[in-house]
Parts: sequence; C-alpha cells; structure tokens
Amino acid sequence: MTKIAILAGEASGDLIAGQLMCYLNKKIKNLQFVGVGGPLMKKEGLTSLFDYSELSIHGYFEAYRNFFRLLSLRTKVINYLLEEKPNIFIGIDLPDFNFRIEKVLKENNIRIFHYVAPSVWAWRKNRIFTIKKNIDHLFTVFPHESKIFKKVKVPVTFVGHPLANKIPINPKIKNTRKKLNLPKNKIITLLPGSRISEIKNNLDLMFNSVNLINKEFVWNKLKRPQFVIPVNSKNNYDFIVRRLNSSNKNLNNIKLIIGHSHDAICASDFVISVSGTATLEAALFKKPMIIVYKTSLISWLVLKNLILIPYVGLPNILLKKFVVPEFLQKNATPENISMKTMEIMQDKKLQKNLKIIFKELHINLKKNTAEIIYKKINNYLK
Repeated sequence: MTKIAILAGEASGDLIAGQLMCYLNKKIKNLQFVGVGGPLMKKEGLTSLFDYSELSIHGYFEAYRNFFRLLSLRTKVINYLLEEKPNIFIGIDLPDFNFRIEKVLKENNIRIFHYVAPSVWAWRKNRIFTIKKNIDHLFTVFPHESKIFKKVKVPVTFVGHPLANKIPINPKIKNTRKKLNLPKNKIITLLPGSRISEIKNNLDLMFNSVNLINKEFVWNKLKRPQFVIPVNSKNNYDFIVRRLNSSNKNLNNIKLIIGHSHDAICASDFVISVSGTATLEAALFKKPMIIVYKTSLISWLVLKNLILIPYVGLPNILLKKFVVPEFLQKNATPENISMKTMEIMQDKKLQKNLKIIFKELHINLKKNTAEIIYKKINNYLK
C-alpha cells in the first residue's frame, strides 16, 4: 500500500491539501494518508493524529504563549510519522511547524515535498537555505516565487494556485445571491478571519465600520446595504453572535452564515477583509475590496520590523502595487474604512478596471495544479 504523510494547520491548507488528495485518490490505488489536517482532508481519507485546529495560532505573541505546547505536538507528529514510515511527506504551508518535521524525516530517508512556499522574499531571507537543505522539491503557488528559489538552486515548480482552479473565471453572481436568499440591496461581505484570535482583533473594527457605512448610505439617501459574514465554525459563529448582541449600535443589517465563504464573496458588491488568503479569494471573484489588519502590539512590532516589502495583502503583493487599499494597525479605523468604502463603491470606472486586473491575475494563476504535483511525486510512490 502506498502511504503519504501530509500536514496542514489551517483552513486554507486544509482546502489546498483536500483538493490534492482528491486527485491523488483517483490516480493511485490502495492509497493511505496519515498526518494532521482538517475536515476536507479527513473527507479524503486522512487518518489525522489530532485536529488541525490544535495548530491554529495567530501572531507572534500567541505563538510565544503556546511555544511548549506546539513543541510537544511537533515531537508527537515526528514520532508518529517515523513509526508510520510513509513513502513521502508533503508539508502544506505552516513553515515554522513543518520545517523541523521535514528536517527529521529527511534525515530518516523519507522524501520531502513542501507545498506553498514561505514568504522568504518578504522577510527572513536566510530561511531559503533551510529549505534547500531539507526538502526534495518545493511547489509554489505564485509565479514570482519559483524564480527566487531557482536562483539558489532549490528544486521548485510553479503549480498555480488551487483557488484559481476552484473559482470560476466568470462567477454567477445572481444565482449565488438567490442561493443565499439575499435582498436586492448592495451586498458588502465582511471577512474578519478564520481564527478566533483574528476575529477578536478585527471584529469590533468591522462592526464600527458598518455603523459608519450605514450612516453614509442614509446620508446619501441610499438604501442601507446588506452585510454578510461567512463563519467557518460554530465556536466562531457563537462568538460573533455574542458580540453582535452586545453591541449598542444598529447592526440589524448584518447576516451571519455558517460556511459558504465563497458564495458570500461571490454575491457581494464589495469586500472588507483581514489580510490573508481571503483577499486572494476576493480578487479571484473580481471584487473591489479593502484590506484591514489589526493584531496585538507585540506581534505588530515584530512583524513591522521584519517585513521587507511595502504590502501585506496578497493581491498587492502579486501585482506589485497598491491596487487594493490597506489599513493596518493604527490606520485601521472605522473612519478610514467607511470613507474608502464609499469612495470605491461610487467609482464605477475604478470597479471596471479592477475586474480587468483581477481577471488577468486569475488567468495567470490557473494551472492543472494537482496533475503537475502528481507527476512530480509519482516516481517516489512506487
């Protein structure tokens, strides 16, 4: 029996890994998956040592507080995989956790593949030499990354981004709005994050922004928009409901949905999102948007001193310019967000240009991702 070890530690990794595993299940008979993952990976047959939510840590302060717990979990994973003796290991993103596992497994003659390159081009450039030493092949999801790794002779292949395959080039907006039972108002989707720490840092900011946007719509004699928040878990849903109920503002035009994040983005006229994979999803759906990001002061100070490029949002990083406004930390205020939201939503020419730019980006990222990876790993599975 062919055995593949695979590890992902957050929702985006679970999605990416799940798509790959689905393809591999169709191509390889008697295939077994072991490691750590989430619901999409388990659906494809993963025997998960523990749920991937155990690894869901956001920010440097959170990582520091959970250092010994994460260290214990990593040791547990290493011992488990050494016993399982897989043909190959595929680390999905999560570099700070996966790299040590990859090092030990490679020393024990297990072939190592890493899927989703760490942002060495944005910060911690010395990490590239660790990658070169400890992996057999790197799969990048963005084209500029493979060029960087090739310069130092890391075996690398640009495989495209799985989201570019999953999201249609021309989304069916009307059908999606009907599916979600949304009114004919303007729809603004709020994406406060998938981790509870992200939500805690950004939810009140978004609620206060909603309050000001509502007032702007009324002031301009427009019907108030419908706000939609897709939520990825019951715990996050319950937390947001409690915050919503305790708010003293008129926020009755916010609708919460469990799941359906892509539908919520597709149905929208505008997106307000925390920095992360969700901003790429919004770009692939060709939506005008604002990127916001607030974290703890300690995490922000560390991040600010390490980052080497002027952007944090994926659309801006990929396009190498500020196509999407970013409001970070002290600049992430309800006033700034509401003002910019109204400005963009009233600028039809800008919205049209963004659609053209994002469609071109989508086409550049769309590849037969799973097939490309399969062809690279297949020789090591026999």
